[in-house]
This record gives sequence, C-alpha cells and structure tokens, in this order.
Amino acid sequence: MFTLKEFIKKGLIEAVGNMPDYKIRLSAAGWLEKDVLTEADLIDVDAAIESQYKVEEVI
Repeated sequence: MFTLKEFIKKGLIEAVGNMPDYKIRLSAAGWLEKDVLTEADLIDVDAAIESQYKVEEVI
C-alpha cells in the first residue's frame, strides 16, 4: 500500500550520493515540519548519508 511517508523517505535515501548532503537534510527537515517524517526517519536518512563516507580499514 502506498504511503507518502515511505515514498518521501525512500526518495531521500536514494538521493544520497546523487544530491548534495545539505539539500537532502534540508528537504528531510521540511518534511519533519510538515509532520510527514519523524525524527526516527531523519536518523535513518542521516545514517544513509554518513554511510557513504565510511572507509574500511585494511590491516
């Protein structure tokens, strides 16, 4: 079943790496203000953004 919340969240997460991080964060904050996304959703979006910068250490 379609939900606006999941549609927006999926779009934001898929934008990671294709759009500047600040634009994704500002958009997510806007959807939070509109009560479409929750802080937990923003944590998921932020985790997706941060995961693109993780570098595995080779020992």
